[in-house]
Amino acid sequence: MVLSTPMGAEGAQDAFSKQEFDRIQSDLQLDTNAAWLSIPWQTSLLKAQSIAARERKPIFLWAMNGHPLGCT
Repeated sequence: MVLSTPMGAEGAQDAFSKQEFDRIQSDLQLDTNAAWLSIPWQTSLLKAQSIAARERKPIFLWAMNGHPLGCT
């Protein structure tokens, strides 16, 4: 991860201190206990349909314009 300010930018702040950088980096880490990580997400609809039929479970379908894994 890179945190910086643009060179020559008006009002640019001084560089991050080591302590501030460590705090920000820590805040941005993934929570490994997040509930959504326990769900076996599928990126293939055909595979999801096969699994859902076999396990007799519904499918949660997220549809959008563009690939959801490519958006930022």
